Amino acid sequence: MPFAKRPGRLGVAAVDHHGRWLERSLGAAAASEDGVLLLSEALTNAVVHGGGEIVEVDAFVQDGVLRVEVVDGGGGGVPHYAGEPCGEGGRGLPIISVLARAWGYEVLDDGRLRVWFEVSCAPAGVATSAG
Repeated sequence: MPFAKRPGRLGVAAVDHHGRWLERSLGAAAASEDGVLLLSEALTNAVVHGGGEIVEVDAFVQDGVLRVEVVDGGGGGVPHYAGEPCGEGGRGLPIISVLARAWGYEVLDDGRLRVWFEVSCAPAGVATSAG
């Protein structure tokens, strides 16, 4: 799904919107807290650091794994840790690396950048809460 880039930070409303998009598209099991948070982080990075006017998001579930791919216009560099512990930003990739079961990035032939991550999710029909 393509999203138009808008300047500024993605706030709580945007995270909620993308969480609902995941749930509508793939079901409640795919819209886990980790999946929604990591989608927000990857989208924020694409909006802040990526080139182009559109950010594309692809998501699918297979064998209990949610895979999300975020593609932007490329920003002339590759994802890297900012390394400023007291800075305002620079926490997206560390969060992704801790919560994702796997993640990575690829520079596509046309220069765009794809960042992807995978998180475990409950198979369809399986309860996701203990209560």
